[in-house]
Order: sequence, then structure tokens, then C-alpha cells
Amino acid sequence: MYPANDEQFEDTHVAKVRGTRETGWDISRADGWSFFVPGDSQIEPEEGMPARFYGKGIGFPVRGLFLAGVRVFYSTEAEQQEKHEIDTYGADAADWLKRWDDGKSCWTIEMGGLGPGYEQCIHITATEILRHMLAKSYDVDGWTDPDQWKKDHHEIETAGFANPTIQKLGLSGAQWGSALNLAAMFYRQGPRAVMTDERVKDRHIQVQRTFPVPA
Repeated sequence: MYPANDEQFEDTHVAKVRGTRETGWDISRADGWSFFVPGDSQIEPEEGMPARFYGKGIGFPVRGLFLAGVRVFYSTEAEQQEKHEIDTYGADAADWLKRWDDGKSCWTIEMGGLGPGYEQCIHITATEILRHMLAKSYDVDGWTDPDQWKKDHHEIETAGFANPTIQKLGLSGAQWGSALNLAAMFYRQGPRAVMTDERVKDRHIQVQRTFPVPA
């Protein structure tokens, strides 16, 4: 049956159905909007069938669909938001780094403000520092101890300065500090927490491993 305490829905009915269980179904709502129902749905849509759509409405993701009171799929608003953040920013620091390594665009924070080339150097360095942090599995709780942070910080800097990718960049001290700060934030908090921090909401940018150049 329908979920309790969720009033963010719209009731309509199925006007048309096209497709099969093998291919899935394209259904048209009474208002003319179309929606795809996967073939593994536990109920097969039929014309005239009551349909309840959960979500904020037109222009927003559909997070739930019930046909004749039978659940096709459903997630709460909080679950939908979590999925959106994971899909957009990455599930964790390792996921974010894999997206970078795969050549995909990654959401991040502008750290330099002096142009794309300057920014790219910061983010290349941040990814290499993050790679080292993940490989070493540093205990972030231990970083509240100044002595432990000093020890780990020295190890991170030593590894970074010896990294051949970073060595080629000719970084300034400001670039290195920004990269280390960004890598530590992604490592300690995860990309979702970093990117949804209200303090940096106006500094969102996208970067990727392959820097775009004119054809």
C-alpha cells in the first residue's frame, strides 16, 4: 500500500500503454506526460489504471510510482536526495578519485581563482595527494592530536614532493597548500559533505583529468 506520512504525490491515471514486459512500457498519463515503467515491475500497466506519482512535480525527479495501489518503485525525499548527491558528487573519496582516473567530470571547489590552468594544477595535485591518503588509510580521528597530524603531514608532504606527476607542475606554495587542503577535506569528509557545505556553494566547478585544449 501507499507509504504513510508522505503527502508529496499526484494522483492521475494511465491513458495509454505501449510496450511489453520484455521491453518495458511507455505509459502516457491523463495529462499527456509520458513515463517509462521497467519490465520487471510487479504490476503490468493497463489503460485506465490509477497511478500515483511521488515527487515535487513536473521538472523534478519522480521518486515513486504506484499503479492501482501496487508499488513499482519508491524512495523517500531524503533517500532521493542522498542518491542525487551520490550520483552527482561521488559516494566517497575513493569513488570521486575513480571518476577522475576514468576521465569523467568531477564536481569540486574552486581553490585558486586565477584561471583554469592554475586551477588544474591544484586539482591534479589534490588528486595525487588524495590517492596517497587513501593508500595509506590515515586515521583522521588521530589528526586531532597535533603530534599525530604533524607526523602524518610530514609523510604526506614527503610523498607529494616525490610524486613525479606533481614534480612536473612547478607549483607555488599557495597552490600546494590549496591542493593539500582540498585533498584533506575530501578524505576526511567525503565529496558529498564538501560539496553541500553552504560556505562554498558559490565556488562549485567541474574538473577532469584530461585538460580541454583547442582543436
